[in-house]
Amino acid sequence: MQRYKKYGSRWGWRLLILSTAVFLRLYKLTSLPPGLTHDEADHGITAWSIANDGVRDLYFTIGYGREPLYDYVTAVLMKITGPVTLAPRLISAWAGILLIAAMYRWARDTFDERTALFTAASLAVSFWAAATSRQALRSELLPLLFVLALLFYWKGIGGRKTGIGTFVGAGIFLGLSFYTYIPSRGLWFVFPSLFLFGWVTERERWRNVWKQTAVTLTLSLLIAAPLFIYLRAHPNTEERIDELKTPLTAVLDGNIAPLLQNIGDGLRIIGSDGDWIARYNIPHQPLLPPAMNALFILELLLILRAIITSIITRKRKKKPFFVRKISVPLFAAILWLLAGLAPVLITGPEWSFTQAIGMQPVLYLFPALALAWLNGWTKTGRWFNTGVLILFGATAVLTYNTYFIIWGQDPAVRVQYESTMVAAMEWLNENGHGEAAVSTITPAPFHTPALAKMTMQNDDVTLHYFNARAALLLPDADESSIILPNFTPIPAAMERYWQTAVLIHTLPLRPDDEDRPLDIYSIKRSPTLAIWADQFTTAAPAGNAYLTFLGVDLQTETVRAGETARVATWWQIKRPLTQANLFTHIQGSDRIPIAQADQLDVPSEGWQAGDHFIQLHEIHIPADTPSGRYPIAFGLCRRQAQTCPRIGDLIEVEIEIEVE
Repeated sequence: MQRYKKYGSRWGWRLLILSTAVFLRLYKLTSLPPGLTHDEADHGITAWSIANDGVRDLYFTIGYGREPLYDYVTAVLMKITGPVTLAPRLISAWAGILLIAAMYRWARDTFDERTALFTAASLAVSFWAAATSRQALRSELLPLLFVLALLFYWKGIGGRKTGIGTFVGAGIFLGLSFYTYIPSRGLWFVFPSLFLFGWVTERERWRNVWKQTAVTLTLSLLIAAPLFIYLRAHPNTEERIDELKTPLTAVLDGNIAPLLQNIGDGLRIIGSDGDWIARYNIPHQPLLPPAMNALFILELLLILRAIITSIITRKRKKKPFFVRKISVPLFAAILWLLAGLAPVLITGPEWSFTQAIGMQPVLYLFPALALAWLNGWTKTGRWFNTGVLILFGATAVLTYNTYFIIWGQDPAVRVQYESTMVAAMEWLNENGHGEAAVSTITPAPFHTPALAKMTMQNDDVTLHYFNARAALLLPDADESSIILPNFTPIPAAMERYWQTAVLIHTLPLRPDDEDRPLDIYSIKRSPTLAIWADQFTTAAPAGNAYLTFLGVDLQTETVRAGETARVATWWQIKRPLTQANLFTHIQGSDRIPIAQADQLDVPSEGWQAGDHFIQLHEIHIPADTPSGRYPIAFGLCRRQAQTCPRIGDLIEVEIEIEVE
């Protein structure tokens, strides 16, 4: 009877932990985070391209480059749900829940049931683990796959018969982890290091599994080989690697100060001063709350004591009664923690919320080990259990308040997750039709347009993108909608071209939103083009295969050296072009530019034939420019690495600028 009572109690704790984890990961998942970051939107459109368009890339070069597994897993779900924001978020949430179960099982197999329950509870209620499980980012798959690899490997080590199946499973999961996130490459070394430590300290047990370990490591590398072959053939695709290289390159050059600074700052993320980026974290909030950090420190002290007493024991050949042996599982945990923390120690605490995710499961093992030690030391089970329940219950309440009340409602967080653009898309879903031009500070394809693809379901609306801070876009339609948020106000220099726009609606955003107001305008094509024709100096149309040059408006006919000249150009789009830019040159007597401005605020990848746009060029005149009159030349170029080769002829106008 006692055994069944204990068994039921164990399942009661498991159910409580799991239900708490599910609540913190699924509650309001459609509304918090309050929108989409461009990284999340990029994951969504990539997954949809896999599910809907048959894309089968091995590595995606979007943004700074990223591994593909998360997108392929999300694509499977999108086959059912379609291109909705909820799909990638559900993948992350499920991964976070499965991680708790996998980590519980590994901790139980390697330590004990109580430690496993404490670890699972810590993961379930912590802010870091709950928050990352709600983000649609590829990093969330790394800890799950690594724990599964470790769990399968340990089952092979601890089994009565060291069969090959579990080691093959470990190799598969370890190999797949390379397709999740860059830190996986450092975590891989935990496995060979773990085997070597086990072989030295427990040779009788470990010497019989070296072949099986070789199978795990070899299989993992074979699975990862296609990715590494691709990256070797395309060395410029991983821009994030440069962040890791910079401090290490400085060390090779004899400057160790940046690395030491990053190590010092990186160590503080656990209990003192965490990631300061509001996108993922309460700025500067450490990974562990005070009580868990105290337990973490206690466990570190216990480990240090074990090391010291081990040295004393070796000298005296007599074990003190308080010796705590550094077991192979504990060594694995320490090594795992350091390997997961290593990227932050190299690059510093900025973005550590995601960069340190490889150590997330094991970080919470250390407070659990300290709790288990305290439980054995105090020998007061009932009161101890009450205290533990209060600890984890209070942490869960703190996490709820911090995430849902403080972080989730923070205006800075709403900006990071483009909640204003999400509100604009929701309005267009309900009220939009025809052509709509959206002004945003991130009009490039993998930013706001990606967000729109994940949130727009109204097929009657065709979207166009520009940045009203330096450009105006007029779609090729009799009448169009213009979405103008407060973060891209039309500058005074552009207002003269905006006379025909009529405000039809202002969306009711939150009173504390930083991007208020969000205005919807209507603009008619014919009267607008008529006004532009009066304002611009026009000539015979010129241009190239992608744009037609229609006119120029020299807003500053006279400018002093050291000041800024303003020129607006008027164009009509013929067809899209990737990586394009507009340049404006003020030319010297030798036809060599003395000043220039390269800028395009209507991204060429999204150009639609027939659209008109105006681009404002603000050109700084060097202070040492001699007085005189200088001609202006315009043109289109295509960005390639450090250069921008011109496309088509150089457009020169008779209007000149005089420098006083």
